[in-house]
Amino acid sequence: MNTKKFCSLFLAALLLFCTFASCAGDDAGSVAENAPAAPNDPVGSADEAEEGDENTTDYFGRLEAKDYGGWTLNIANDELHPDWFIGFTAEELTGDEFNDSLYNRSIAVQDKFNVVVSEHHEGSVNGIKNCVMAGSGDVGFGYVIAASCMEMITGKYVKAMSDMPCIDMTRPYWDQGAKKTLTFFGKMYYGYCDISWDHYESMAIMYYNGFLLDDNGVEESPYDLFKEGRWTLDALYQMVSTVAKDLDGDGVMNIRKDLYGWAGRDFSYLPSLYSSGLRIIRYDEEQETFVMDITQEKVMAVGDMMNKIINDKNFSSVGGNDDNRNLFKAGRCLFYSRLLGDFRHLRDKEDDYGIICFPPLEENTDVMVYVQNPYAILVPSDCQDDERLGTLIEALAAYTYDNILDVYINRSVIGKGLRDEQSAELLREFIKVRAFDLCYAFNVKNPMEAYVMGVTTGNYASAQKRTEKIYKKNIEKAVEALKGNG
Repeated sequence: MNTKKFCSLFLAALLLFCTFASCAGDDAGSVAENAPAAPNDPVGSADEAEEGDENTTDYFGRLEAKDYGGWTLNIANDELHPDWFIGFTAEELTGDEFNDSLYNRSIAVQDKFNVVVSEHHEGSVNGIKNCVMAGSGDVGFGYVIAASCMEMITGKYVKAMSDMPCIDMTRPYWDQGAKKTLTFFGKMYYGYCDISWDHYESMAIMYYNGFLLDDNGVEESPYDLFKEGRWTLDALYQMVSTVAKDLDGDGVMNIRKDLYGWAGRDFSYLPSLYSSGLRIIRYDEEQETFVMDITQEKVMAVGDMMNKIINDKNFSSVGGNDDNRNLFKAGRCLFYSRLLGDFRHLRDKEDDYGIICFPPLEENTDVMVYVQNPYAILVPSDCQDDERLGTLIEALAAYTYDNILDVYINRSVIGKGLRDEQSAELLREFIKVRAFDLCYAFNVKNPMEAYVMGVTTGNYASAQKRTEKIYKKNIEKAVEALKGNG
């Protein structure tokens, strides 16, 4: 920003306004500011970010058109997968509303800025690395799975997203939780914004069968309890233990015959930690590093409740296999734990079902929704025009927020019943309070392994002691490299 002195009070006021309204990125500060916020810290909702803005719609329309001379925005991506959606573009109009909205987005951005949007699926990590090593500037941005991001950051293959001009991370199409928890020593390298969908697809949620609630005399639904601040681990336990039944009376629970209360993935028991405003890695200001701590009283309490619910074979079945999905689809399981993207495999389920987040330990908790190892947008360090790329990223995200997000939400919630309307409402709430795990951000799995061991054995201190040494070694390398990037 221009630093020369202004004579008039008007220009001084204008300077002050511009300081607060400028693009995100000047986050360097004290040691405390370098620490990610706790999961339940205020992260700034979309409504807060736009307070005082008279026009909170048509973000794309308000962007100034520019002529970039036919430049090609190349997107480096991994291969597409049938179980989750990481694509950015659509090749043609098909009549499918979601596909056509992606196609129209590319056309709108191309027309407004005189560019070509081109997506490539030969691998995002190698795509960025090859681009940087060649110094070609050929890749605009890459879409990289979270566990691979730290390698790219510490290897200096990518630049901080927070340093880029024309990117405004206060906008509702930028994930505020990611901005808060994934800013390291004044730098935000990740881009979690409404361009692609894996940071939605990777939300850990529970589907629930509405008919089983009604048929088994459960008077209050998860939705009602959540809206009233009474959705807790104890409430979940009461439901799953009430509904589960040995239908054939042989004394043994059988996944192909009996009625279960809970089934699916355990996600290393992390989702309810984040719902409870807890985590197993925290920033230590004195040491200026990230320490693991699974022996916190409430962390252990959450683990004990999750163990009580998930690992009791009298009413639960753990695993990410087709058997558990089929159990839910057959109407013989109350709760089904999976990532949001699994909705694709539930299209043929006829029962009335809804979605709910993992519950917290205590009532009236500001819930955060755990996101499992999602893809993120990374910008190669050899980017040759920050202003151009920042403008195009903003344009893609703004168009998506304006025109595609509701299409995606409706697509995810599938049906047309009351619980589908409730689920769509909750999904809009959940995407504003997502929590991104530091184990995946640093690609250090030791704390998760220790927590799983503590939950299943009940001895958290021993589990931490067995894994802490190797964790410290790994985290110190990452922290040293991050500080060197500053």
